[in-house]
Amino acid sequence: MRLRRNIALMANTTRYSPSPFTSETRPDKLGFGLGPGRLGFDGDEATGWTKPASGNRLVFRLLHQLDDLVPVEQLQVDVFGVGERDVIPASELVVVAETGGDVIGAFSEHDDGDPFVGALVGWGGYVSGVPRIVSDLLAVQPARRGRGIGEDLKRLQAGIAIQRGFREIVWTVDPLRAANARLNVAKLGATAHRYERNRYGDGFGVGLYGGMPTDRLHMVWDLASERTRNRLLGVRPEPFDLESLPRFASGSVAPSAVVEIPPDIDALIQQDQAAALARRIEVRSALEQAFAEGLEITGFEQLGGRSAYVLTPRTGTSS
Repeated sequence: MRLRRNIALMANTTRYSPSPFTSETRPDKLGFGLGPGRLGFDGDEATGWTKPASGNRLVFRLLHQLDDLVPVEQLQVDVFGVGERDVIPASELVVVAETGGDVIGAFSEHDDGDPFVGALVGWGGYVSGVPRIVSDLLAVQPARRGRGIGEDLKRLQAGIAIQRGFREIVWTVDPLRAANARLNVAKLGATAHRYERNRYGDGFGVGLYGGMPTDRLHMVWDLASERTRNRLLGVRPEPFDLESLPRFASGSVAPSAVVEIPPDIDALIQQDQAAALARRIEVRSALEQAFAEGLEITGFEQLGGRSAYVLTPRTGTSS
């Protein structure tokens, strides 16, 4: 059983001022906490939040007790196809709140059957003195995808983290998953300038990844930036013109470039695993070189069957 103790290892000696957008990005300002629902939660950290969603009402609450956390184990199996050794156990998740982070559960008031529809796990701590949340897991039941539940979980996570004084949220994602890129980059406004090869090994989530190397992008969500503030409040920039942007080429002087990924990597894995692995290596090579040349991912666009990351020069505080 693998333990993931993403907890602070360094003493914090620097005091950071709160985000300038603290009052604007409270959970209630982001659409959460709209009154009690049938499950009895009425909009604060102690009782949870409610939010309308596609004719339904979702309830979000912080999970602290062992019995409440046990369903998160099965959720990992259902969504990621992981084996027992790679499941984060409930007995470990009970300490997440003690780091300043949270396990946030999402529940449906009206769906028949099990009301538990998704969860997000984020550990709190410091890295180089910067207070951050390491968002280790985001999973939504397969039958409930496409309803914005993942985005709601992330937006609520940000709202809570900002109120507590955290400066950033970081997490890793498979660079080949277009749906994740659309959520993380296009909707949430996270950026990336670090690539890691085979983070969890070839044997992780074989049912999902087909035995491919589990490469990951390291996403950074700057909670004190206008970029993040605007995304949280539903303000998004004009889309990039995908047709006018060149594909990334090493040494190019173009101000922006794209790296394309498969529009549906799951379908490609099922159809042709060799082709899927070839795309893994192709995207890996392009992004590693782009990052080495000072570019970062700041956009993601889809047009006419194409899916592509947009890379621009790294500023350190992308907005």
